[in-house]
Amino acid sequence: MELGPENVAAFFAEPIMGAGGVIMPPEGYHKKTLEICRKYGVLYVSDEVVTAFGRIGYFFASESEFGIVPDIITCAKGLSSGYLPLGATIISDEIYEVINQPQADGALFTHGFTYSGHPVSCAAALKNIEIIERENLLEHVQDVGQYFEDQLKTLVDLDIVGEVRGKKFMMCIENLADKKTKTLFPSSVNVGARIAEYCQKEGLIIRPVGHMNIMSPPLILNKQHVDFMVRTLRKAILSTTADLRFEGHLAA
Repeated sequence: MELGPENVAAFFAEPIMGAGGVIMPPEGYHKKTLEICRKYGVLYVSDEVVTAFGRIGYFFASESEFGIVPDIITCAKGLSSGYLPLGATIISDEIYEVINQPQADGALFTHGFTYSGHPVSCAAALKNIEIIERENLLEHVQDVGQYFEDQLKTLVDLDIVGEVRGKKFMMCIENLADKKTKTLFPSSVNVGARIAEYCQKEGLIIRPVGHMNIMSPPLILNKQHVDFMVRTLRKAILSTTADLRFEGHLAA
């Protein structure tokens, strides 16, 4: 309203914020923002580059998990499982009907890239989707994903684990210097990287993002893998905590 709806073309949102730290939206957030967009004629764009194609147990999270139908969905990553680079933009019938018509005499809406519709990448994506369906990977992620969530949350008993959050195969551990006050470690401490380094020594690769550790495992992850991950994370976090105490970053 501050900008004026006539000055806003579209609203962009990830169903679950990925690189920002796997931030779960408040209950009803997406439905309410979509309602506001519809009221003022603003397009709703759902960025499903991370969440689409099985990451949280559905082909698309917007409708299946959050109950909304966006005007536009962007996707990539899981579309081809990364075997070949490919991204896609999915638009509603309403948008297509507009851009498919001449806007004025002699005018034409054109949009394309040199490698649009690349046949090899598209073939990889089609085979990837076929495997997801054939192997029932969406159902697998919903089953094992809940176990993954539950087991990771057992780590909150550790001194520096402030929160474990996320959904299914998209999870984050947030590490804090003080869990009561939610005080962060100084960035120079590199707590996330320290934990990741200990994990890698044990054969587990996780992603450090500042004071956090993010996990987006393969869709074939099973419960035995989860048990290994949680054991390794617990050991790595305990080792990191001991180092931080020795260095004076935590009370003894």
